[in-house]
Amino acid sequence: MAKRHAPFQPKGTSTKYAPNTPPRPRPKLGPIILGGGLLYVTAAYVSMIVFKSKNDTTQPTMTTEQAVTPASFDTSPVWEKVAKNYDKEIGWDELVMGIGLMRRWLVGQAKGDVLEVSTGTGRNFAYYKPDQVDSVTFTDCHTSMLDEAKSKFDKYKEQFHKTFVNFNQVNVEQPQSITQKYDTVIDTFGLCSCGDPANALITLAESCKSEESRILLLEHGRSHYDWLNRLLDTNVDKHVTRWGCWWNRDLIGLFEQEKVKEKLEIPNQKSK
Repeated sequence: MAKRHAPFQPKGTSTKYAPNTPPRPRPKLGPIILGGGLLYVTAAYVSMIVFKSKNDTTQPTMTTEQAVTPASFDTSPVWEKVAKNYDKEIGWDELVMGIGLMRRWLVGQAKGDVLEVSTGTGRNFAYYKPDQVDSVTFTDCHTSMLDEAKSKFDKYKEQFHKTFVNFNQVNVEQPQSITQKYDTVIDTFGLCSCGDPANALITLAESCKSEESRILLLEHGRSHYDWLNRLLDTNVDKHVTRWGCWWNRDLIGLFEQEKVKEKLEIPNQKSK
């Protein structure tokens, strides 16, 4: 039987919600782009970034030991630096790779009260279906990225004119950082930049209203291909200091950690 947990106590938020429903069995992680989808995102998205940067690919490091680790490197200054030009830098890559279609498919399934973490510059705004959602709370732990999202949202106010929208700076790696409960939780390309992605997933699970809630993830990480994994491992230090992204993470292994499975029901999905 799944363990029960007490709901978070609100901490000074201006958002008003009805009382939370009693805790129920674990929410489900679904849909998640795994199997062929994750393989495509890993191979295509990562390959584009690798091969467009000569510094990252033509000057491999001489050691296989990772010098930069999540425990030793704070990515906050990286996001401060890239925020203003982030959309311009990655826009073409996402267009070529079809990432926009994946975002549209995933975000279009959001319903009810929605939490989006790692909102970044708001690259998912265009894909919401406001007639399906009652509220959307956009969060990010980096002020610079969230400020860009707020500015961009001006173009989408009419789209969300019947939907309550809120922006909050939140670090989902910290316990009880989310004070409300949601029907849908969305994270697109956020786990790769977390210092502790397992704790982040647990926070997302605990922010769900009930077992009917869904966590929708679009992520990238290690591949099925050894040659690509070697390339990721060789250049991870350079990539994280440029983009704040640990692109060689074993996401499948992350979902298999006991502390994650204890909080989150993960549907069995096989690669196709």
